[in-house]
Amino acid sequence: MLGIVKRTEEEFAEWLSTEWGFLSGLASYDDEPVALEPYQFAFLQNRSRFRWVTKSRQVGFSFLFALEALARCHLREKHTAVFVSYNLDDAKEKILVARQVHEELPLAYQKRLVVDSKTELAFESNGAGKRLSRILSHPSKAPRGKKGDVYLDELAHYANDREVYRGSTALILRAQGQLTGCSTPLGRRGIFWEIANEELRQFPHHTRQLVPWWLCRFFCHDVKRAADEAPGMPTEERVARFGRPTLIEQFDSLPLEDFQQEFECRFVDETYSFYPYELILPCTSDDLMLADEPASIPTPEGRLVAGFDVGRTRDRSELAVFEEVEGRFTCRMMRSFDGVPFSEQEAELRRLLSVLPVARLSIDRSGIGMNLAENLERDFPQVVAENFTNEAKERWATDFKILLQRRDVVLPRDRNLVGQVHAIKRRVLPSGKVSFDAERNARGHADKFWSVALACQRERAPTRKPGGDVAVRILG
Repeated sequence: MLGIVKRTEEEFAEWLSTEWGFLSGLASYDDEPVALEPYQFAFLQNRSRFRWVTKSRQVGFSFLFALEALARCHLREKHTAVFVSYNLDDAKEKILVARQVHEELPLAYQKRLVVDSKTELAFESNGAGKRLSRILSHPSKAPRGKKGDVYLDELAHYANDREVYRGSTALILRAQGQLTGCSTPLGRRGIFWEIANEELRQFPHHTRQLVPWWLCRFFCHDVKRAADEAPGMPTEERVARFGRPTLIEQFDSLPLEDFQQEFECRFVDETYSFYPYELILPCTSDDLMLADEPASIPTPEGRLVAGFDVGRTRDRSELAVFEEVEGRFTCRMMRSFDGVPFSEQEAELRRLLSVLPVARLSIDRSGIGMNLAENLERDFPQVVAENFTNEAKERWATDFKILLQRRDVVLPRDRNLVGQVHAIKRRVLPSGKVSFDAERNARGHADKFWSVALACQRERAPTRKPGGDVAVRILG
């Protein structure tokens, strides 16, 4: 938190006329004064036309974007800010933050709110012209028709990142606005990586800011010391030396490469992933309305197919339900069973099979799932018990990759699911056999992915049992 002392009334008024002064002096959130981190203060002071921020997760930039846009709407006679977010929920969240901070401003400093929706706020100036300042927010689509400041939040995760970036650059030209690209890394690919690292070409007009976890007091117990010492340490050492329990929990829950990418601003090479991000992201959609329970799934136009990966001691059980229409699979429901007894899991699956016309439920019967699979298979002919052998996993993984290549699968735009799909690696074992799997961690073993792969597998004719064929010739 920054402590600022003003000596005169004129100095105080001049300070309040800046975004950082307006927010530090007047803004509150949840009835607590807004306290800016040093890196947030530095961001607000950056007047470059192109601001590029590579950051850790959960360090407060989405919140900061909402604050800056709100401050500019109040400090300027007319202003427009456009948020572009990873998905619709994130887009709505920024509007909620801006609205709440506006409501908690002192009344003497509030502009009148004249448009209040889930994706737009508009404020009327106090001058004679009654000019409007607006905050617009929408998911990852190229903004059109509005000029002003543009914030591309989590740009590396967009399926159409280049199109969004290209469409945004023109919006800041006539309005003399700023374009901000901000994201956690997502592999060494895409326009965000190209500009952040400049390995392919130079982008001389972009200023760059790097914000790893150790610069945030929520994750780090000694930010000042860590800023000097942490960059030269291995990940394990700096987490042990400076990490708070919340950060250590994240470190213990993720493979090392994933932690470095999510929290340490590392653009991890994805050479070994069987499903590169360029293959996954175009098959995600923010328009899917996933059901919370089987009864909420609308009457299907095609076949319903499902996959159930049975959790082990540390893993979650995962259910995925898809609707298949002419070979194209669209996700209709995903549900996690974390710490739920097998009897309750079985009851939920029985309800699914009783309520919906499920054509096939593929369920893992390996190990601990054997009893569950046998019970369901006995009572429901559409249940197919599957053995998780290397050969079967190779078949399912290959089937799913073909669907992605053909764009014949539609997945929810969910970072956890995308991460699990990308985590699958193809390895050749010493025996010469091929293995498809992800590293096990505290969150599971790519269980969401396997439930999806089970549901979307290509159905093959049953293998014929060995035995001689009897040929019959009819005479007559």
